[in-house]
Amino acid sequence: MKRKFTLQHIEDDVKKSEFARKIEIVADEVIEKIGNPVSVLQVAAVIESLGYRHVDCPSEFGKKNIFELSEDVYKICKLRCKPDRKDKEGKFILFGKRIWNFFKYYFSGLALGLPIATQIAFIAFTGYSLWAWVKFSELQATIVAFGTILSFITTGGFTQVMGREVTYYLSLGNKKTARDIAIQIFNYGVIFTVLVALLLLFLNFIFEVFPRKFIYIIFAYYFLLSVLWLSTSMLYSAKRKISITVIFSIGTFIVIYLHKFKFLSIHLAHICGLVIADVLVYIWARYVFRLKKEERKLGYVSLKVKRPSVLAYVNSPFFKFGFYYFLLLFLDRIISWTAYSKGKFYFFWFRTPYELGMDWALLSFGLTLAVLEYAVNDFSESLIPIQRKFSAFKIKSYNFWYFDFYFMKFAFLLLFGVLSIIVVYVVVIWLGDIYRHIKEVREFFASPITFKVYYFASVSYLFLAIGLMNNLFFFTLWKPNFGLNAIRTAIVVDFVVGLFASRLISWEYGVIGFLAGSFSFAMISTYHMLKFIRTLDYQYYSAF
Repeated sequence: MKRKFTLQHIEDDVKKSEFARKIEIVADEVIEKIGNPVSVLQVAAVIESLGYRHVDCPSEFGKKNIFELSEDVYKICKLRCKPDRKDKEGKFILFGKRIWNFFKYYFSGLALGLPIATQIAFIAFTGYSLWAWVKFSELQATIVAFGTILSFITTGGFTQVMGREVTYYLSLGNKKTARDIAIQIFNYGVIFTVLVALLLLFLNFIFEVFPRKFIYIIFAYYFLLSVLWLSTSMLYSAKRKISITVIFSIGTFIVIYLHKFKFLSIHLAHICGLVIADVLVYIWARYVFRLKKEERKLGYVSLKVKRPSVLAYVNSPFFKFGFYYFLLLFLDRIISWTAYSKGKFYFFWFRTPYELGMDWALLSFGLTLAVLEYAVNDFSESLIPIQRKFSAFKIKSYNFWYFDFYFMKFAFLLLFGVLSIIVVYVVVIWLGDIYRHIKEVREFFASPITFKVYYFASVSYLFLAIGLMNNLFFFTLWKPNFGLNAIRTAIVVDFVVGLFASRLISWEYGVIGFLAGSFSFAMISTYHMLKFIRTLDYQYYSAF
């Protein structure tokens, strides 16, 4: 009996050593394929890609399945890939560089929202902005809101195409073509704005949604704001963000001066301020795109601006996305403000508590949105170095690297967004307590609808940011159709859910449509993103 037990014991030891040897071989294969792994799940995925199966694990490695095997393989990989002092120093330098890049691009992203942030500051401290006023009646606010929303939706496609085309030619160093195409898109946008105004004027003449005396004021705001968005998109493309803020501030000071000291009506003061801002932005944009003497001598390669038909065909996905984005952004307001409620005089009626909740949530969205500038630039800058790092025989390893990259960016955006929501809520409540002696501050917190809308909208904006990050990755490799499929579905979901919620529960629950739509946008675009990364080698190859 003793001899039999000893023999069995020896056989078990031999089998265990054989299992250990095979596990070490798998670890070597994993290291050869991806280098130093970052997680057990990554190791499990690589082991599966090497052809190993769950059913083979008990007999080949003495493990129940691949996941149990991957734990041992991961430990071996970590021991064998243990960095030396130089590697640690290199990683420390790399980590410092990443921190620097984050702050650089994050503050660059914040600068994109600086013009709007200054307008919010003007409203908070003076009660005025370039197109708003804290003492608007709901009728006046309805007039301005209708024109403002219409201007964003109408010009959204043009500003998206402007950013893409002009930035592309500027990156090539061809300022002449960039200038020509910027002016061309601006002109198309203005013409389209006028055509939409004429169409709506005709429809209002038939159905009389608004009285004629109001419709002219609506179209004044609509046209001037549309021209402003088109002009500023030229400057954004040329990365002249501060100048936009300065001109917006000049226009706002003019509004304050004309209304407070010259006693013009608020609408007339706004129109004057917007006209001056439009003229200044356009003149400055033309100046920025001028060709200096030394640039005229460069002899740019003759690149004719695309014909309208070609421009429309090439940029139609980007144009559609710009239109869909602003439609998704404002659809919940349109649904909620057209629902029946007491005190409503027209088909479309502005609701102050709802808008306050949306604007409150917009603060956290602005902080979160700046992270996207870092994410997309980090993605763009990684493409060439990472491609050089992996050989043509390690395509799966290349794609796995980007899986880890994407999940890190996704998790960081999610965490940052949640923290932004909490911080904005706490800070605004704190400021409300400090300045509660001010009437306008008390009115801000007076309605429970404001809080209700904030809760839904802040989460909705976070989902929207996730969807936008995915689409920026698609756009970087010129694959906009992935994002179009997601945002089209999101708009349908937003409309259906918002319509039912606002009509069956209460008008303010149209915001649930925005929540459902933005959630759909985030989930569908993330699904497409994961499929996209699986074939990133091909997507990168076919992009250029």
